[in-house]
Amino acid sequence: MRFMVFLLTGFIFLVPSYSKAQLNDKLNFNQSIDVEAMPKKSKSPKGAMIRSAILPGWGQVYNNKYLKALVYFGGELYFASRYISLDDKIQKMKDDGIDEMIIEEREHERNGWIWLFGAGYLLALGDAFVDAHLYGLYVGNNLSVGFKPNDRTRSLQMQLTLTF
Repeated sequence: MRFMVFLLTGFIFLVPSYSKAQLNDKLNFNQSIDVEAMPKKSKSPKGAMIRSAILPGWGQVYNNKYLKALVYFGGELYFASRYISLDDKIQKMKDDGIDEMIIEEREHERNGWIWLFGAGYLLALGDAFVDAHLYGLYVGNNLSVGFKPNDRTRSLQMQLTLTF
């Protein structure tokens, strides 16, 4: 269970969406909206969401978010493969006459993977929709995520950098 919580938390932090607020000097309430603040290109949010519904990650490719697409597609493949693998094991255990309590525990674990699959699927849909709305509004790379090894603890650390 801890692994699933860690994996879901990793998805939330690995796949950040960010936006940059408008600067105060660009806001002028007496005149019409400044042309510089308008996005130069736009993507269809509905189209991005439909693409992501057909194949998780396709909406992110449509929005030019290739790393996110890889994470969503790979995550969905992993969740589905874990579900299928556990389902096969459960069927084999039923055929072999294993105790019902053990089978019930495996079914509970299998059902957890299908819930993660559904959550990842919905997250991919929402992310594609929001990214399509925000397409063209990103000015710079003020938010970055990186990984670095920690030699002392022999682990991999995630570093989140926000530049103001």
